[in-house]
Amino acid sequence: MTAKSLQALYVVVKRANHLKEGLHLVVDVSHARVEPAAMEQLQACSESHHLPESIDPLQSECNISVLAPTDLAPARLGTHAATRIRNRAMSLAA
Repeated sequence: MTAKSLQALYVVVKRANHLKEGLHLVVDVSHARVEPAAMEQLQACSESHHLPESIDPLQSECNISVLAPTDLAPARLGTHAATRIRNRAMSLAA
């Protein structure tokens, strides 16, 4: 996952967050390859309880937990892992 691809994940998280108030979202990237900058951004959102202002200008409360990978070496997120994360976010929104 790159900082650029993270923007798409934020959109999914924002949608899930707005579908159900008080939802606690878990972003599981434990088996993904995540660039350090992307991981830092995810952790910042988790700590602040807000998505980036560019994604959510209203700065709605957003409870996110991040399951981090053990290896944070820079690499791209594979298609299978991206699908798993998207499906997990959608199942949490249901």
